[in-house]
Amino acid sequence: MLYLVGGVSRAGKSTLAERMRVRHGAPWFPLDALKMGLYGGAPGLGVHPEHDDMETADLMWPVIRPLLLNLIFDGRDYLVEGVNLRPDTIAAFMAETSEPTAACFFGYPHLTVAAKRAQVEALAGAPNDWLNRMGDAYITDYIESCITRSALIRDECSRLGLAFFDTGADFEAALTAAERHLTGA
Repeated sequence: MLYLVGGVSRAGKSTLAERMRVRHGAPWFPLDALKMGLYGGAPGLGVHPEHDDMETADLMWPVIRPLLLNLIFDGRDYLVEGVNLRPDTIAAFMAETSEPTAACFFGYPHLTVAAKRAQVEALAGAPNDWLNRMGDAYITDYIESCITRSALIRDECSRLGLAFFDTGADFEAALTAAERHLTGA
């Protein structure tokens, strides 16, 4: 089974991926690693970590798609997660392959900037804590853009029939529901 987990930054994608690794034995591949590899190793592709996530998703898809096909061909379970997955692209990919694939997206469209900022600050020093190293104005702008993008992703998932989990209201409950969705439990 190929598991695909997309959504905005700081919504729980990596946390779910680690749970899936521990509980279900599905190794996971973070698309942030691919993004940084393309940024540093293939600058001609135009992938840059500071560019818009959806713009970067479009630039990365010609690399991600064959990567996903290879993981399916391998025949083992894998989870691929990252901000650079578009619901429309994933829905089209799932429609074109007959291989077992499950997907979901995360966001926090109803969370306030202040509430999300408190969560980000509470996780200072945790793995993948790059956001806390940025200035106050950057963090506020970034969180605002993630909240806006969360609503867009939620609406697109609804239109496409893809699962969307709001991790802003009850993080643990949303992760549990997403895990059940992916595993069919």
